Amino acid sequence: MKPTTWIALAAVFGIALAGCQDEPQPGAARQRRIALIYKATTNPFFQAMEKGAREKAAELGVDLEVAGIPSETDVDRQANLVRNMLNRRVEAIIIAPASSIGIVTPLLRAQEANVPIVNIDNRIDTDEAKSQGLKVATFIGPDNFEGAKKVGAYACDLIKKKLKADEKGRVLILRGIDGVENAEARRAGFEAAAKDAGLEVAGSESAHWHTDEALRVTSALMAANPDVHGVLCANDKMALGAIAAVKARGKIGQIIIVGYDNIDLAREAMKRSDMHATIEQNPAMMGALGVECALKALDGETLPEVTPVPVQLIRPEDVK
Repeated sequence: MKPTTWIALAAVFGIALAGCQDEPQPGAARQRRIALIYKATTNPFFQAMEKGAREKAAELGVDLEVAGIPSETDVDRQANLVRNMLNRRVEAIIIAPASSIGIVTPLLRAQEANVPIVNIDNRIDTDEAKSQGLKVATFIGPDNFEGAKKVGAYACDLIKKKLKADEKGRVLILRGIDGVENAEARRAGFEAAAKDAGLEVAGSESAHWHTDEALRVTSALMAANPDVHGVLCANDKMALGAIAAVKARGKIGQIIIVGYDNIDLAREAMKRSDMHATIEQNPAMMGALGVECALKALDGETLPEVTPVPVQLIRPEDVK
């Protein structure tokens, strides 16, 4: 084929001739290929995480492969994503695991292939990792106990201001997936806040992070405990379900509802005074730090066991 014919075909099919060269340009750095694997692709929190990772990857010239699972309960599918990324020859994996324990065995294959692992958002169970010999470059995330205690304490304070002199404050807790590290930490934070405030936990149940399930769970808990004063929700999607349940009972505005994540729908709920507070845990920052730490791990740097991400209490006055 004549050179002019090849150039014409390249133009037609959008082929970049420079990209087809066998040898890199002098001084050009090799582009790293890194995977981001997360959970709940429909959750705005993880969409923000992906956006932060993509922006940082573009800034640093990283080839970022992104994959996620539709539901946070789809543990087996996330394990398959790890295997798929290894087959695609990624050099490092950033992962927000659906299961703190179940993800350990799939990640051992990455470790065997000398692929560094950066853990973000939900911490891999340290005891399980140690027992199986899994080593993680760093964990990037917030202190979920302190975040939940902070928003829980704010809710309890609002409740106490509304109580009559001889009235005992009572709250409900909507948990995430039991056994998952961030869900357990938030549950413990809520319980500590209620205890410190002298309030009773009238009921506590998992709604598995889902809005529709939270609606059903809250409705059932309120039927059994009609005199509760607040609902502490381990994420904003469950808080939205709790709001719907409270509205159905005609008690919106009377019951304090708080969440965790600061998604847009929660902010809108606070503008309407349906919801009273949430926690911002900076998912975009987690995604960006994940890319940065993955590159450092690939360069052989020793990273701290924990790379902290700050949390902030978000109230209605902060969004109105």
